[in-house]
Amino acid sequence: AVSKFPQVAYVFSKTGTAEVASDPMPQNSSDTFVILKPQEEWPDPELSKTELQEQIDEAGQQTQRRIDELSEQARAMLAEYRAAQEEAESLAVYNDQLERLVASQSEEITSIEEQLETIDTTQQDFVPLMLRALDALETFVERDMPFLADERAADIADLRAVMDRADVSTAERFRQIMATYQEEMDYGRTIETYRGKLDLDGSERSVRFLRIGRVALLYQTLDGQATGRWNPATGSWEPLGNGYRAAVEHGLRVASEQAPPDLLQVPLTVPEGL
Repeated sequence: AVSKFPQVAYVFSKTGTAEVASDPMPQNSSDTFVILKPQEEWPDPELSKTELQEQIDEAGQQTQRRIDELSEQARAMLAEYRAAQEEAESLAVYNDQLERLVASQSEEITSIEEQLETIDTTQQDFVPLMLRALDALETFVERDMPFLADERAADIADLRAVMDRADVSTAERFRQIMATYQEEMDYGRTIETYRGKLDLDGSERSVRFLRIGRVALLYQTLDGQATGRWNPATGSWEPLGNGYRAAVEHGLRVASEQAPPDLLQVPLTVPEGL
């Protein structure tokens, strides 16, 4: 910045200490020298050296402020990069575990599909097994978070109706039960939003629900004034403070594909013993 002044001939620096033992200057410090042109060569010869010095000092301060701003931005970006790197490492470990789980489930599904071909020969023993599986599925849905409760209950009712139909083979009954089990498994690793009704403070309100896997079920009224979540510990809906309003709004946009996937900050209930 100093060398850009038309009054300056050149600028140089001396770094380190001199050979004189009494020189107090440390090895890593520098002295800067500004050599001026003859004053008659200045654009404004009437400008005093004091005024020129003030202009040079102001330019140096502006440059230093810019350097400080860039340094602060660099530190912030470095901190953000390190945080993202740590998050990526954690996700890599988590994804590796999920891949092993999915592989195990795929092997189980393949084994079941192979057994479907011979199910009719073991119908007498297999029908009670399907009924027990249907009972277990119904119990699971009743105890699960109350998302899409009517739709999921209707699916189970349809399965019970299929079990009583003579025109449906045992293999097809089992296939439909397994398909419903697969749908329930998929709920644990997906995010979605849907509209529904909810009783809030004694009145029925239209709300937008946000389901994040099976770890969080939240709601927000259409006007955005009320936000809450399902508390699995108490088995009831509870309101949330305004601090979660923006996070839930962002989650709704992500779930409806109006915003790119992102980390969401939502309240969670930690199981006892963890």
